[in-house]
Amino acid sequence: MRRPGLAVAALLLAGAWRPAVAGPNDLNLLHLCDPKTPAPGVLNGMVSECGWVRRATGTGLIESITPDAEAESRFRSLMSELGVLMAPRLSVPAETLGLAGFQISGEAGTTSISRGEPFWNGVEAVSPDNRLRRPDGWLTTVGLTLRKGLWLPLPALEVGGGFMHLVDSKMVSWQGYAKLALHEGFHDWPLPSFAVRGSAAILTGTDQVRMSIAGLDLLMSKGFGILKTARLEPFGGWSFLFVRARANPVDATPSCDAYFARTATAGQPLGDNCAEAQRGTDNDFAANFAFSPQDVITRHRFFGGAKLKFATVFMVAQYAIAPAGRSRDESKSNGARDGSGKQESLSLSAGFDF
Repeated sequence: MRRPGLAVAALLLAGAWRPAVAGPNDLNLLHLCDPKTPAPGVLNGMVSECGWVRRATGTGLIESITPDAEAESRFRSLMSELGVLMAPRLSVPAETLGLAGFQISGEAGTTSISRGEPFWNGVEAVSPDNRLRRPDGWLTTVGLTLRKGLWLPLPALEVGGGFMHLVDSKMVSWQGYAKLALHEGFHDWPLPSFAVRGSAAILTGTDQVRMSIAGLDLLMSKGFGILKTARLEPFGGWSFLFVRARANPVDATPSCDAYFARTATAGQPLGDNCAEAQRGTDNDFAANFAFSPQDVITRHRFFGGAKLKFATVFMVAQYAIAPAGRSRDESKSNGARDGSGKQESLSLSAGFDF
């Protein structure tokens, strides 16, 4: 039974590591800024809107750029929904695999986002007429997970790890978890199994943010035999997610090459968003800014599903719902607010239990 498992892994890995070309779901935090008409007397930008550079009247040199409170809230909301999207789903019942158990599975899932909200301007997809398009309302992920049952250092322990890739992007969530069954194995009694699980994930594949996600889950399940040939195991539970996001520096004048502006010879055009006064200087670097580090974003998630197993082959279907986020950043005076909406997820995984 090794060849089918290796085939599933090869297909998922091939889908995840395509050529490194920015996709329509890759992040561009500059689009979180609200483009408005420049104020009179201010060259190329608003005084207070992030992404719009304040230049000194008369010289055209960049003075400053600072994200406002609304932009900070859009960043927090985007990170909240992205965190739920890339958090470990871990579609497994409460019972562990047992001391000798080993499992390999592939998963495909889709998760809703608040496509109509302004903060999803932070996802870049430029159409032929150079206008910004929003992403789809449901984003697809594919992944691969390996799980192993253990007896030490604690009985009824299970660990696992794998990855989840956001389709049409370069982003990959590398995930790991540990599950401890508090009650399991009483198959002939009308008692469900209970387990507690901890998980963690790190997001890679983007130069816009650094994100880590942690989760604490409580779950229960109960298995039933079907005609003595298959086993059906419904399960359900609750997750408490912790999303930590840090923005990398953003260039508010991407069409102005700071190095070229400093080294260009007389007569060479500097390009868009470059003022003549910047020629021979590093002034364009003053247009780099970053969104403030946020307090940890918290989200709740409720999930339910069922595992159907026949011999060593299994399939799992799961539905999850995360209510709208309402956390606020208390460490900054601007008090960025999480305006994320309700998110739903549907996932299907299949693989082999050995």
